[in-house]
Amino acid sequence: MKKLINGAIILFVILIVSGFLIPVQLTAPPDVRTIVDHTNQVYVTPPCFNEAELTNYLQETTYQEATELGYKPESSCTADSVVEEEVPINIALFKMMGLRETKWDDEAVWQ
Repeated sequence: MKKLINGAIILFVILIVSGFLIPVQLTAPPDVRTIVDHTNQVYVTPPCFNEAELTNYLQETTYQEATELGYKPESSCTADSVVEEEVPINIALFKMMGLRETKWDDEAVWQ
């Protein structure tokens, strides 16, 4: 019984430590604000809107809907804004649970 408990403790410690060492990349949540250009079939995010070359056939939607339409990011700015830098798995879990801020938390000020 003692070996089982020691094994479980060692496994738990290994999981915690490896969680700080293994990086993952987070993507934008499906409900994040996005603007689609139906003419060019591209989407753009708010931080990149002013520099984007878009037509007048625009619609505000969500990131999920834009990707479901099969639209592509308008520029590398948009492609970069829907992913977050690589973070350790433990930090990613905290962000996904809402315990840490992500760059999409405040839609008025994308970071």
